[in-house]
Formats: sequence, C-alpha cells, structure tokens
Amino acid sequence: CGESLMRAQTPTSPASGVVLRETLISTVPNAVVSAGFVWLLFGGQPRIPLWGMNGLAFDLVPTTFMLTLMTTIALTLLFRKRRSDGALPASLAEGAPLPVPHNPVLRGLVLGIVLLALFVPASIAVLAAVWQGDWPFAQVLAFKIAYGIAVGWVATPIVVLAVLRERAG
Repeated sequence: CGESLMRAQTPTSPASGVVLRETLISTVPNAVVSAGFVWLLFGGQPRIPLWGMNGLAFDLVPTTFMLTLMTTIALTLLFRKRRSDGALPASLAEGAPLPVPHNPVLRGLVLGIVLLALFVPASIAVLAAVWQGDWPFAQVLAFKIAYGIAVGWVATPIVVLAVLRERAG
C-alpha cells in the first residue's frame, strides 16, 4: 500500500518533476508578494471590510492579475534562458504546445485574465458566505498569503508547461 502511494505521488516524467519543483519554489515569492500587496493596500488599517474600493473583494482583482502576470513573465523568460543555455534537456518538451501567446507579456495578460475569471468570483462567493464582519489586518494578511500561494500553484504549472512545450521557431 505504501509503495503504491509513493508511485502515485512520484512524478511520472522528467517534465512533471520540473513542474512540481518550480511550483513548490514559487510558493515563497508568491507569499512574499501577496504579503507586500496587503501591507501596501491595507497597512495601518485595524480592520478591513469585504466590500468597497478599500475592501478585500476588490483587492483580489489586482492581486490575482499581478501575481499571474509577474509569474508568467519571469518564468517564461527564465525557462527560455535555461533552454538557450542548454540547461533544459529536449526530453522535457513532451506533449503538444499549449494554446497561449508566445510573447511573455501577452501570455501574462491572457493568463492573468483567465485566472481572474477562475479565482475572483469563486473566492468572493466563499468570502461572502463566511464573512461575519470586518477582518483584522492579521487575518487578511494570512488569507492573502494563502490566496497568493494558491494562485501561484495554478499559474506556475501552466507557465512552465507552456515554455517546456514551445517548439523552436
């Protein structure tokens, strides 16, 4: 039983190992950037409302978009550099190319919009369902760090796979 569980959790290809490693590595910068956004937007506020321009719901829009945009641009450029330096074996390019733009900024804009559509409505719905009054800064900070990590865990595998599957052109 333990052996089959280990097999199920072990990456099945070199590419999946790279995707997993990069996704785990992305946890730290996404947590830090999310914490920075919270400090810039809500620092000094003892309590944060859910609604309004100074509310948590509104803040999810720039957070989701900017984390995805920054992750996409940085990882796309980093992995292309690794490939051009010969640090990425050709065996990692398995599978069909993903249907995303080639330009890193355009790719980031498109993925940012997609993740906005996926994350923000669902997150706001959950927050609205459980919200029982304005949250203290520390609670918003903890939520936003977890939220930023979750966004990174969705964005990073997509970005890494997209770069790994790019065809030389």
